[in-house]
Amino acid sequence: MTRKNHPATQALKREIANAPDPHIVRIVAIVDAMAARGPADALIAPLRGRLATLRPPRPLRFCRLLFHPLDRLIVPAPQWGPDRDSIPRTALTPIAEHVRRAMGTDAAAIDVRIANRTTADTDLIARCGAVLWPAAARAVLAGPVPETWEATGFNRMAYAPLAASIAALLDQSAAVEALAGATANGLLPPDGQRIAAILAAVAEAHLPALPMMIAILLARVPQSAAVLPVANTGTTGVAVRAAMDRAADRLLTDLDEQEGTRASIAAGSLGDAGTAAGRIAALLRQLDDTTASPQRQVRLREIRKKLDADCKTRFTAGLEQELLLPLYGSTPPAVTVLEAAARGLRVLETEARRIGSGGTYDMLLKKAALAIGASTMLGRLAKVDQVRLVEILAGPDAAMSLLA
Repeated sequence: MTRKNHPATQALKREIANAPDPHIVRIVAIVDAMAARGPADALIAPLRGRLATLRPPRPLRFCRLLFHPLDRLIVPAPQWGPDRDSIPRTALTPIAEHVRRAMGTDAAAIDVRIANRTTADTDLIARCGAVLWPAAARAVLAGPVPETWEATGFNRMAYAPLAASIAALLDQSAAVEALAGATANGLLPPDGQRIAAILAAVAEAHLPALPMMIAILLARVPQSAAVLPVANTGTTGVAVRAAMDRAADRLLTDLDEQEGTRASIAAGSLGDAGTAAGRIAALLRQLDDTTASPQRQVRLREIRKKLDADCKTRFTAGLEQELLLPLYGSTPPAVTVLEAAARGLRVLETEARRIGSGGTYDMLLKKAALAIGASTMLGRLAKVDQVRLVEILAGPDAAMSLLA
């Protein structure tokens, strides 16, 4: 019996998988701090779904930085196949080790820059990635099959096409980061010429990687769908249209899974949830054009329903757990904490209204305003703080009514 299949090991995995969220964060932090993780990686493997929801900051290691722009494409090894437009997780470490050796002192310099930093340092990721990603693309293409490739569970024949896709994507990852930054992460319309240049470069480097790049673009900047050069004629236009369909189907499949929209809305802060809801809603709108097939339109409607329900669930839980319970807790929280929760709720509510009916949010916000008003009578809040919270949540008219 192997160690990983030992009953005690399996029992420990189950116990870890069912641990409360704070325990999960601590367990992962301990494993991340290990110099040699070894079997510990297998113990936290069942937690990846929970981690996608919790999104704790992770140490910014070389491998994590290398594959940061391709994170959406990474899947467990059993789910990978040459035609799945994805990257098996077991391939990450062998490829990262190969890139590190090829880059030599340049890789060591990146290690110094990211030491003691985390995945929350998005500006640092963009700066270091602009150096790392194109260099890694060259290294992946130029080098042989990594020495530790057998550990991936795939034969050596699988490496070349996967490496070609990864190289084509990494080579344009800095351009995608710049595109997202220029749109203020989706608030401004994207530059169609930039998108066309990215797609042309990927198609020229390795045409099978095109659906993966379009999936990345649609996930980062959903408005890209409106300016994708799908009207082009000739071979490139046909390839882009086919890749667009494959990328759209892949993203919808991800969202259509049981935890697809819920994991995105549950992750991070309430403000993060609002941003995620807005991005998903924008993607669904872009994919629901006049050319969408009846089957896709049905899928889009079902995903919208799930997204609407998940937004209401997150808003209701956030209102209770992050605002009302702290407000009436044994130790009154700082007003700044309550204001941060109120702002997050407002961000989520604003995006969620565009997805479903606003009646639920009107009712919940009215109850919240009443609860905040009652807190003043109990000495929980000063009048000025009460008015400020209601203003953030429900607007100036609702706040002024408290002063009447």
